[in-house]
Amino acid sequence: MFLSPENLRILKEPFGLLLENKSVNKVKLYSSVKHAKLIVSVGDATTDRVTLYGIIPSVCVVDGRERRVQRITAGGDSLLQNQVLQLRCSNPAGTISKGAVQVLRDAIKASSTNPVRVIVEGEEDLLALPIFLLAPYGSIVMYGLPFKGIVIVRIDFETRKRAKDLMESLGIDWIGGYDDAVAE
Repeated sequence: MFLSPENLRILKEPFGLLLENKSVNKVKLYSSVKHAKLIVSVGDATTDRVTLYGIIPSVCVVDGRERRVQRITAGGDSLLQNQVLQLRCSNPAGTISKGAVQVLRDAIKASSTNPVRVIVEGEEDLLALPIFLLAPYGSIVMYGLPFKGIVIVRIDFETRKRAKDLMESLGIDWIGGYDDAVAE
């Protein structure tokens, strides 16, 4: 589903706690993820930043670009020092594709044994939204808000409800709701 520029503006508001760029540090990031059931990072710059501080996401979602400019390395390359499963999907800019959602579902399931890096052909920017529905309660999802900072989202019932309601209001077919086998 392609999202209009008007709908994309809605998504520019932080979905959780915004850690402003000037205040992001190791202590704040560690305290944000300390008791997380699962840690997910979305975006190359966000993934690089959290791994720089020694936080290894269970799942990272990257596209090898930052602000639509090709990067020399994809986000989370420091993860390659660990045993990381790499999955790939296609997700055109301004969309949330069903194929990408299925790969995210697979990545979350697989992350119980090893960290997973999802490499997106296209754009990963909007993929945090379905992750809010797929990740288990108690998970933390981190994504970047360009020029502002990192948004920290704790997955709970309210987060899921907000994400589902937002997806419905944007006309995104949620493919039958979240998968309790993954999300619980």
